[in-house]
Amino acid sequence: MSNVMHYREADRKAALAQLFDRSSPTYERVGVEHFNDLGRRLVAHAGVAAGHRVLDVGCGTGAVLIPAARAAGPDGEVIGVDLSGGMVARAQEEAARQGLRQVRAVVGDAETVALEDIATAPGSFDTVLAGICLFFFPRPQTAVARYRELLKPGGRFGVSWWGRPDPLWDPVYAASAPYGRGPSSHTLPATSPFRSVDALHAMLAEAGFAEAETAEEDCVTHFANAEQWWRWVWSTAGRQFWESVPDDERAKAVAAVNAKLDSLKAPDGSLTMTSKVRFTLAKRS
Repeated sequence: MSNVMHYREADRKAALAQLFDRSSPTYERVGVEHFNDLGRRLVAHAGVAAGHRVLDVGCGTGAVLIPAARAAGPDGEVIGVDLSGGMVARAQEEAARQGLRQVRAVVGDAETVALEDIATAPGSFDTVLAGICLFFFPRPQTAVARYRELLKPGGRFGVSWWGRPDPLWDPVYAASAPYGRGPSSHTLPATSPFRSVDALHAMLAEAGFAEAETAEEDCVTHFANAEQWWRWVWSTAGRQFWESVPDDERAKAVAAVNAKLDSLKAPDGSLTMTSKVRFTLAKRS
């Protein structure tokens, strides 16, 4: 049974890596400010400071990695780990473009973080950060226990995750739901600790963290028009749902969604989405 579960998790991770590989060319490149803003906020909440050693798990294209490197400065070190080679390549390119020599981004399993991947020792990081990614992991409990091992005593773990989506957009997602034929990468299992703040705090306490606190803020995302929203969806993990829509039903599905988008448009045709994002911080006790 354990071997079957292992293979299922391996398949899920491989599919996730491939999903983000497909998104990597356009991720955060469609003119919409979203994940980079959330990354800067997580770094600020975590209090990354000059000289700190930071591990960014699920680093993607660098939404957390790059601002963490700026905060750590040239005397610090920031290492990013991600399953997707395409996303890691983007993060490496951005770090090089900005001349951030204190940054390394590597392809690896951000859930288990093998020491040979990051060339470091346990208990050597001041901060571990996970920006809008931990809920993707098959075993988040295993992940946070691993991050505790990698932190110095008193080191901080910071994670950003989604609260309530914008209720005004519920009709949009309801219109698309009947057409999907596969699981969404954002679907939370019934046992997910990301279903409530209390559940996440309990998971962190069980892993040996203390003083968990969560702040909830607005995440306001603007789209010039419906066409930009569609480009944005296809540049994110949200594309997984639309890839599951059969070709002969896609036009009908798109029309159903566009009809709901029309009701959300401002007079100039723009769209605004205001969701809740949560920032949780805890210390290695």
